[in-house]
Amino acid sequence: MINFSSYWILPLLFMFHDFEELVFVPYWLKDHNPKINGRVLFGGVNRSDILAAGIWEEFCIYLLLATVAYIMGSPLLVATAILPYLFHLIMHLVFVFNKRAYVPGAITAIIELPITIFYLYSLVTLTKAPLWEWIIVVVIMFIFFISNLKFIHWIMAETMHKLR
Repeated sequence: MINFSSYWILPLLFMFHDFEELVFVPYWLKDHNPKINGRVLFGGVNRSDILAAGIWEEFCIYLLLATVAYIMGSPLLVATAILPYLFHLIMHLVFVFNKRAYVPGAITAIIELPITIFYLYSLVTLTKAPLWEWIIVVVIMFIFFISNLKFIHWIMAETMHKLR
């Protein structure tokens, strides 16, 4: 079996996916209503430079996480960080079905879903952590990444308003 367990794969998957968002979100927002159930997709940010800053911040987090996991020899850290990312990919497909149209990030979500699931499986087989540790770290990762996403969207929206 191919060794698909490098901690550095997650930051690469993230950047591949977010490049699609970075390139297409500003153009997509010009012609589409960004709201789904009262929530604005992509924080309503229609400037690539501001999106790039938010993407850079998240990329730095993934790099830091991969570095810490590598130093500690902890596949658990990366495996649990994959779960919110996997949820993010799935949400892109939900958005597509909701909008009945292309939504930026959907193409790479389709490409990455099977790869990410296989990657997660590869890391899970290396993880010897007990279930209680998994539960704690999964909860921490979801809280962290959801909070960070809200923070990024807030700071990007504030930056857009100040630059108008």
